[in-house]
Amino acid sequence: MAIVEVAISIPLHRTFDYLYDQEIEAGVRVKVSFGAKKVIGIVLSNKDKSEFKKLKSIEEVLDVSPILDTPILNFLFWAAKYYHHPIGEVLLAAMPKNLRLGKPAVIKKVIGLPNKIQAPDFDITEEQDRAIKAILAKQNAYHGFLLHGVTGSGKTEVYLRITQEILNQGKQVLVLVPEIGLTPQMISRFESRLDTRVVAIHSQLNETQKLDAYLLAKETQAGVILGTRSAIFAPMPNLGLIIVDEEHDGSFKQQSSFRYSARDLSFIRAKQADIPLVLGTATPSLESLKNAMDSKLTRLTLANRAGGAIMPKVSLIDMRSNFDGALSKLLIEKMQQYLAKGRQVMLFINRRGYAPVYFCTECGWKSECSHCNASMIYHRHINRLKCHHCGDEKMPEQTCPDCSQSTLEVYGYGTERLEETLGSHFPDTPIIRIDRDTTRRKKALAQHLEKINSGDPCIIVGTQMLAKGHDFSNLAMVGILDIDGGFLSINFRATEYLAQLLIQVSGRAGRGLEQGEVVIQTRYPDHPMFNYVLSNRYTQFASGLLKQRMSAAMPPFAHQALLCANAKNKQNAQEFLQEVAGLLKNINMDTVEIWGPVANSIEKKADYYYFNLYLQSNDRSALHQMLATFNQHVDTIKLKNKVRWYLDVDPID
Repeated sequence: MAIVEVAISIPLHRTFDYLYDQEIEAGVRVKVSFGAKKVIGIVLSNKDKSEFKKLKSIEEVLDVSPILDTPILNFLFWAAKYYHHPIGEVLLAAMPKNLRLGKPAVIKKVIGLPNKIQAPDFDITEEQDRAIKAILAKQNAYHGFLLHGVTGSGKTEVYLRITQEILNQGKQVLVLVPEIGLTPQMISRFESRLDTRVVAIHSQLNETQKLDAYLLAKETQAGVILGTRSAIFAPMPNLGLIIVDEEHDGSFKQQSSFRYSARDLSFIRAKQADIPLVLGTATPSLESLKNAMDSKLTRLTLANRAGGAIMPKVSLIDMRSNFDGALSKLLIEKMQQYLAKGRQVMLFINRRGYAPVYFCTECGWKSECSHCNASMIYHRHINRLKCHHCGDEKMPEQTCPDCSQSTLEVYGYGTERLEETLGSHFPDTPIIRIDRDTTRRKKALAQHLEKINSGDPCIIVGTQMLAKGHDFSNLAMVGILDIDGGFLSINFRATEYLAQLLIQVSGRAGRGLEQGEVVIQTRYPDHPMFNYVLSNRYTQFASGLLKQRMSAAMPPFAHQALLCANAKNKQNAQEFLQEVAGLLKNINMDTVEIWGPVANSIEKKADYYYFNLYLQSNDRSALHQMLATFNQHVDTIKLKNKVRWYLDVDPID
């Protein structure tokens, strides 16, 4: 009997041995009994001996050939080691749910090829041509590129042309985008231009579609795989190029279970496959700018908009003197002017719901979630107060619980209230609201985008879902509301994120031949950041931030890890991390700083109390050595089974 090493999806840093009547290839799925359950595992190796005395037998081998080939296994081993996450959970998380459940690896429906390929009816710019040639000159080896192009400069055209060249070599291309909302637009552009099968991988597909896309990639029947962060794990035996669009976007970081960054993992996958990597954005992350400074990335610049389009003019409205609800008179006048010309207007406010505060004007009481340290958000169309952290909802109070007066009102604006307010100012103009509430229904987002892309005059109200990537040809003006919270955040990355957001949202305006306009309402018009945003000097602003981070020894000049513990008993969460801090200090690594434990910025969520312990070091290897040692000794901590805890390497929040 052969001894077979199997990885199982459990939160333990170990594998298990089973018996079988012959050796099994690594990467094959097997069904095994584990405790009282039957589970699916992945074969890692065949062994001569085992540390376990009594071995069970494998019950069923599910695959004729490996589901995970050697390159993907090596990539996933690297990811598990770097993020200090159990290998079984990493391997199973990288596969579609149907494969994790043990269903057959069979394609149900092969997606047809696009009928008609459209050749572009325009010439590329000199800047695009230089970028394309630079990337293709390195197509046969690993090389990282930062394609830094202003909004509307034609980064997608560069992607299309280099992708076609890679496809001509008989290779595959992986394209990562941050949001599901960007996938249909990108898919249609790639399908209309490339003579290959393009398949999508993202969370809104059903399980059969996800499995089909995965297997089409694995069997090289798809030339282009286009998807959100999980697509980084798609098996592509002939992978020749990786493109990460909007590389700065936080959506590339998985924030639950196996916490990985698809953007960061793209470096490793490209290095292991010895292929080029292209990171594209108008607002590079500080990490990527530092990598360019350190010659780890070659920076290619597209400084001008394609097709003769001009960057929009940007102006500020000082809300200290123009305050009149959510919309200043000046903003409304500007909207009227553009709508009268048959153009479209977009208002951006990054808060859904009707109003963020439901309060008593008499005594100051405000409605808060009983399960979280957070306010309840009023949603008028369903007449409910909802918590956006735990999902709890309730009917609004009719009288104040504290003073019994009927003096309850709402304060502030969300997308829903803004839509209502706009209806009173613009009764004859269609208003299209795009947020998580209006796009829950399948195909709802696609239907909204179709209306916008028709070009008919309308007002678009949207959250961050609309901030990036979208190309609306008749959108002339963008108004940005209520962004001042970004100046008051406790996150040291807040001003970086705010500048990126403002420039990305601004970039939706005036992408045709007429110059667009961006209007920002703020109570801090003198903030130095606006000087850079107004004059489209993001690089200079980011350079200043990098100098601040360097002097403060903060990322990207240092490396961080976060240990978070949560429990219904507040004391357990806090004391668990105090024990962890003691254990880490005993490891005695002078180069690693340990901060905390401290309460999370929202201490209580869904009846659990959250506490954080932060680790930071200028020496990445020392930090990882400490984390690996911690994982070996975590079982010695008494409170381990009374809390939920996780480790986040390179946290972004």
